[in-house]
Amino acid sequence: MLDTERVAVECWIESARQSGWEITRDDCLAMVGLDQQASERALQLRTDPSFPLADISKKARVRYLERLRGEGIGLKPGLLELLDWLEARSVPVAVATSTKQELALEKLVLAGIRQRFETIVGGDQVAKGKPAPYVYQEAVARIGQQPARCIALEDSDIGLRAAHGAGLSCIVVPDLRPPAPEFEPLAHAVVPSLREAHRLIETLLISR
Repeated sequence: MLDTERVAVECWIESARQSGWEITRDDCLAMVGLDQQASERALQLRTDPSFPLADISKKARVRYLERLRGEGIGLKPGLLELLDWLEARSVPVAVATSTKQELALEKLVLAGIRQRFETIVGGDQVAKGKPAPYVYQEAVARIGQQPARCIALEDSDIGLRAAHGAGLSCIVVPDLRPPAPEFEPLAHAVVPSLREAHRLIETLLISR
């Protein structure tokens, strides 16, 4: 929904460079979709053992929040039209994210869509974040639906694995990279934007 991954990658690279280290875009993309602890472990595995992870992580987070609060957060094309369509038909919606709930709420406020979601489940509210299925299981339970009747929208194969593991159909709209080939078959479809996802959702909801 939100255009934040690009900013996160830039903040990590900038913060590492300020500390005298070079990390790559691919290093940063290895963290996409994971909660904070898992993402930091993923980066540590790709860097030198002496890489000052805790210090650079703190700097990157401060810079990330500065940019989001200063620049605002852009929405992916087609999101508002999709949310309007779902609301007009009283289709329940929820946010299921690896992000801690407090930060997820702030992001939604900065993006101007906090009021669109009654149910928001953060990665710190379940036993284990994505790719474990728990955040989706919790979101589905809170809106009182069966997983097989629900559709997930994801932008990473980490999220795709979580949604599939929870029993949801999943449409992937890649952000900075497509799903890895070994996970792409788990998706109902991989499409270039939310506009194409919208059309698929209409078809899927009619069939359910």
